[in-house]
Amino acid sequence: MRKLIRAFVSKFRPILPAVEHRLHNLSIFRELVIREFHKLYYEASSTGGTWLDTYWLGVPTLKCPLDLWVYQEILFETRPNLIVETGTALAGALFLASLCDILGSGRVVTIDISPKPERPRHERITYLTGSSTSTSVVGQVRSMIRPGERVMAILDSDHRREHVLQELREFAPLVSTGCYLAVEDTNINGHPVALCSGPGPWEALDEFSRATTISWPTEARRRAS
Repeated sequence: MRKLIRAFVSKFRPILPAVEHRLHNLSIFRELVIREFHKLYYEASSTGGTWLDTYWLGVPTLKCPLDLWVYQEILFETRPNLIVETGTALAGALFLASLCDILGSGRVVTIDISPKPERPRHERITYLTGSSTSTSVVGQVRSMIRPGERVMAILDSDHRREHVLQELREFAPLVSTGCYLAVEDTNINGHPVALCSGPGPWEALDEFSRATTISWPTEARRRAS
């Protein structure tokens, strides 16, 4: 039997790399790997690991480092003058402000319903307290946009569908042509994690996209894939 197995392997060894390459490029296998990575990375947080144990300059970011790397690429390519972030948490705004330091321009306005004195201070960061969908807060953000400035938005606050949908309606019109509007955590509610969390960012973005005439750039489709 061993001789038979060795003979079989020897006969098909030359084509094994090609077969392996084809398998890796099949969409079903790519999709499986992506889904399992999401589950592993997200669900390990129950033991305090992964995204709950990621820091920027000593401050918890509560984000995947792969996402942060993509934000770095986006800021370098699009050079927004103002980055609007909803859902401050702790170090997300600090990371963005640090990138603005490196690039030599840009500032961040970040919104959260709860003030936290321990949040890092930075000359490029403005903290706003209140609901990201309230008329007063949205008005404050609008007043901070100077004529001709390029605006980017990152939505990462209350993840319920109706809230995210209202954020999209409020902030999408503020985003400049050629800049990005990022909706975080579209992987919850079974896409593929947090199966029972209820309709959230994915459903809100789907509804907004269907109700809005959007021409998705090739680059945006590549980042979303």
